[in-house]
Amino acid sequence: MSGIHPFRVLRAKPLWIANGVITGVLALLFTVFYVGANIDPVDHMKNLPVGLVNADKGAAVGGEQVNLGARITESIKKSTASGDKIDWKVMDEKEMKEELGKGKLYGALVVPADFTSATTALTSATTTGTPTRPTLTVLTNQSAGSVGSSLARTATTQTAESASLQVGRELTAQGGTGQAKLPAAARVLLADPAAVTVEDGHPSMRTAAWA
Repeated sequence: MSGIHPFRVLRAKPLWIANGVITGVLALLFTVFYVGANIDPVDHMKNLPVGLVNADKGAAVGGEQVNLGARITESIKKSTASGDKIDWKVMDEKEMKEELGKGKLYGALVVPADFTSATTALTSATTTGTPTRPTLTVLTNQSAGSVGSSLARTATTQTAESASLQVGRELTAQGGTGQAKLPAAARVLLADPAAVTVEDGHPSMRTAAWA
């Protein structure tokens, strides 16, 4: 019987070297494109859609109608602080609920109806007790994906905290010497007026809250 014995082919070094190189390249590509994305998902997820809702009804301040919620949402929309991680979607509450339910949003940031009135009340507090803080609500949506929802939650929370500080700077600059008459607790809160809360935003978890 002529020809090369199959076992001699398997013992050929060039064959094993070629197979080793191919296996190594495939392993490297797997590590870069799959494992790398899971180890550091922040660098691999961009433009996560997050709802931005201004439900603030505003309030009359010094004879002028003011809506701090509108200022906040406009500022966030134009801000580049979150880089390309978040794609802010300005919408109303009804649309936001629908989009969360369909898994089209990774979360949302909601400015409540009484935000302006509660915030400006801090500038005229006369009691020695702790004034009531206005609230900015961060909604999560695990149904859209746990990793994306977690990243959106972190970025949205940081954005809400920055927005509170910005409002505080504006109120402090406008307050003038009158702020010296405020209770100590009110002056401290005025610098960072809003409390940021995080809640599950999926409709099945919030039916009672929205009813």
